Amino acid sequence: MRTANTHKNMARCAATATLACVLGLGLAAPAYADTASDLAAARTKLEQIGTQTQQIYDELATQTQALDQTAGEITQKQQEIADGQAKLSTYVAGEYKTGGLSLLQVLTGVDDLSDMLNRLFYYGKVSDKQAKTIQEVKELKQQLTDKQAEQEKNVATTQKKVDELNAQQAEAQNVVNSLDSQLQAELAAEAEANAALQAGINASTAEKATVSNDTAGTTENTNNGGGDTPAPTPAPAPTPQPAPAPAPAPSAPSQSVDGGSVVSRAYSKLGCAYSWGGIGPNSFDCSGFVSYCLTGRYCRLGTTGDFMGWTRVSDPQPGDVVVNSYHTGIYIGNGQMIHASDYSTGVIISSVAAGMNNNYIFVRY
Repeated sequence: MRTANTHKNMARCAATATLACVLGLGLAAPAYADTASDLAAARTKLEQIGTQTQQIYDELATQTQALDQTAGEITQKQQEIADGQAKLSTYVAGEYKTGGLSLLQVLTGVDDLSDMLNRLFYYGKVSDKQAKTIQEVKELKQQLTDKQAEQEKNVATTQKKVDELNAQQAEAQNVVNSLDSQLQAELAAEAEANAALQAGINASTAEKATVSNDTAGTTENTNNGGGDTPAPTPAPAPTPQPAPAPAPAPSAPSQSVDGGSVVSRAYSKLGCAYSWGGIGPNSFDCSGFVSYCLTGRYCRLGTTGDFMGWTRVSDPQPGDVVVNSYHTGIYIGNGQMIHASDYSTGVIISSVAAGMNNNYIFVRY
């Protein structure tokens, strides 16, 4: 299907160029081809960043859950430390043996628990059981400190990744918006040039028709010479300039391929906003919009890459899917489709032919 479209586009471009030469008009290659290619690449990059962002958010959720669990463990360890301190106080009060130094002297100048425990231990005034309790308290405190440091490190690393991806996503969105605006401007300029070309074609056709009629009248007068004076031949009426063909009206929903339901849903969302990753109910991206039209649910069946793998059709019916590697919409008949276009236009009706240079194909869900 893509090869056939390519040949058709090449033939149409060649015919247009030949006609422009006959009329003495200059015709450049479509200006929007490179911009459309760049826009496709930018949208692909934006979609990739979106996937990475979802992954990092999942990772952040996992780490948040781990933080909550650690907080519970910290609370438990703090209680164990408090219990150990209470035990130690009991041992010291009940079992301290009076020696050359009094307990008051041993503990004079103590600033914290660690200093107190060290003094008691190294003065040899506590039993082995007391020393074990002291060591347990020290280990619990160290475990608490290590866990806090590790969690802080993990949170800082994850937050850095989130900030980087948010910056990349904003930059990629700016590129897409800029290229989309540039493409719209180039398409408008080409449409204006095509209108001027068509006007030239119409004028040339009318002029040729007038000259042909004048020549035919002169020949008839010459053949009737030598007899009675013939009645004057009435002047031919000027051939009217053909009016431009009106744009085809959107076809009514059909029941083929469940087109009635699919197309009706598509029409119901005309005017909704475009949003990257949107699946409704009031804003969509292109694949989210197609997914809603096909299923009637606010869900995502897949991306444009997934849709391109569906069954291709050569006789598209209303309700079929129009798709290429970076954009998609719902075919509504008469060469038109409804699609979530971009941020500036939202969900609109467009001609499929206007995008044939982008290798659209038709597939069936």
